[in-house]
Amino acid sequence: MNENKRNKVLTYSILLFISLFFIVPFGYALYTSLLTKSDIDKIVPLSRLTLENYKDIFLNSDVLLWYKNSIIMTLGILAGNLVFNTLAGYALAKLKFKGKNIIFFIIIGTMMVPYQLCLIPIYGMIVKLGWLNSFNGLIIPFLFQGFLVFLMRQFFLTIPDELIEAAKIDGLGPFGTFFKIILPMAKTAMATQVIFSFTGTWNSFMWPVILTNDKSKFVLTVGLNTLKNKYFEWPNVTMTGIVLMTIPIVIVFIVFQKYFVEGIASSGVKG
Repeated sequence: MNENKRNKVLTYSILLFISLFFIVPFGYALYTSLLTKSDIDKIVPLSRLTLENYKDIFLNSDVLLWYKNSIIMTLGILAGNLVFNTLAGYALAKLKFKGKNIIFFIIIGTMMVPYQLCLIPIYGMIVKLGWLNSFNGLIIPFLFQGFLVFLMRQFFLTIPDELIEAAKIDGLGPFGTFFKIILPMAKTAMATQVIFSFTGTWNSFMWPVILTNDKSKFVLTVGLNTLKNKYFEWPNVTMTGIVLMTIPIVIVFIVFQKYFVEGIASSGVKG
């Protein structure tokens, strides 16, 4: 075996070993969610696995409503991120205007402030606006995210200025250049942004639990948390909730994974 093959074998072995730390817990949760209440803490054959817990959680809770609320919140924030973060990243990378560097450093500064410190002032503004227990309160504060602006800026810096100049010579204005030339080239960075924005929003718990006390506005993370007392003695039902939370994230990552690594790599090439 030559050196290149040995390096590949070693690399894939390490990656496989690391992946087990993520696969095994989810596999355990999935397996446990398929056990009956009488089979908890037992190793049972596949023939005895059942969907009884999924039926139970759908029939005896508002999980479909929580799913709907999570989808509305996540898609709302995701759409805003794709629009505002992408436009801001392009402006900071390619447009010339006064105060551009100051704005960029302010955005970088927001990334250094712990999220928990922002909760009280944001909550105060939401109360004054009358947005408690509303999708406005869940979505609007997070339409813009500093890290994703930075990500998009770094990607747009890798696009040659000569390409934009050539578009101008061909008669395209700023918006035509952006939408017809630049945006189609940004699909890897956009896909990376989708994964970060979707997973961060879908898994968010702290802000939704602070903002909402109306059960009709609970998102999935908050709703499933309310079931812990009801199903305290049945960890298999709790694991069912974990699986229901995880499935959408797995689907999104599988759809966009081929762009993810490329997007991360290209966004860090140029400073």
